[in-house]
This record gives sequence, structure tokens and C-alpha cells, in this order.
Amino acid sequence: MWSVLAGLAAGLGKGLRGLLGDDAKRAEAQSRLNEREVEGAPASRLRLWRSFLGWVLSLLFVWEVAGRLVLVPLLAPQWGEQLPPSTLDQIMSLLLGMLGLGF
Repeated sequence: MWSVLAGLAAGLGKGLRGLLGDDAKRAEAQSRLNEREVEGAPASRLRLWRSFLGWVLSLLFVWEVAGRLVLVPLLAPQWGEQLPPSTLDQIMSLLLGMLGLGF
């Protein structure tokens, strides 16, 4: 009985692999598709806005979490009262939205 189940599982695995395709072939096809999309895009500096915005939001996130919550109270506690209110919730909304994880 176990040999029948093992044979059935092996056949099902082969069928699924054939249905889904090879990972290397799929990655190569995705790479070709990405190259074609970039070739057809107009030459513009505005294409870089998403990378720039991602870096800025990432640096702001690091400041709000590591700098404001950890380093300022440890190294310069007198600055804590002078800082404006935290904007972590707005930064998180924008950053997660850019990553496709927001709502």
C-alpha cells in the first residue's frame, strides 16, 4: 500500500512540475520580459522617482525608529523635549504602500 502511495505522490509531483514549469526557465522568461519593458520606457529622469522616494522613506524610518526612539534618549536626552511629534505612522503608510504591503 505504501509503495502505491509513494508512486502516486511521485507521479503527482512530476505532473505538477510539468504543469508549473521549470524555475530556471520561468526566471529567464521574467528576465526577458523585464528587459523588454525597460527598453520600451521613455528616457526620463522621472523613472528614478520611486527609487529616490524609497531611499528617503527608508532613511526617515531608520531615524524615527533607531534615532528618535533609541539614540536620542541614550545620547542626548535634552533633545527629546525639543523634537517635533513623531511621524512614524505617516512614514509607515507611505513606505508599506510603496512596497505593496499597505492598505
